[in-house]
Amino acid sequence: MIIQDGVILAAHYATASPYTLGLIVSLDMGQTWAQYDLKEFGKRSPVRFQKKNSDGWFRVDLRSGWITREEVLFIKPKN
Repeated sequence: MIIQDGVILAAHYATASPYTLGLIVSLDMGQTWAQYDLKEFGKRSPVRFQKKNSDGWFRVDLRSGWITREEVLFIKPKN
């Protein structure tokens, strides 16, 4: 999970979740939440969130299971 500039970005872990690749987002510090399932990546766990870059993109490392490194995902939440 990461909290930066009023945005909370968290994850569902694939081995313990009904989501294929689940992300949880709040753009207002937890007052409202949205959950997304990015099925096109397959069964993955977002495990490491990094601070957003100068263009506003968060980097998220994806793993299969708990350990095996897979893709890197960049996310830019919109208001």
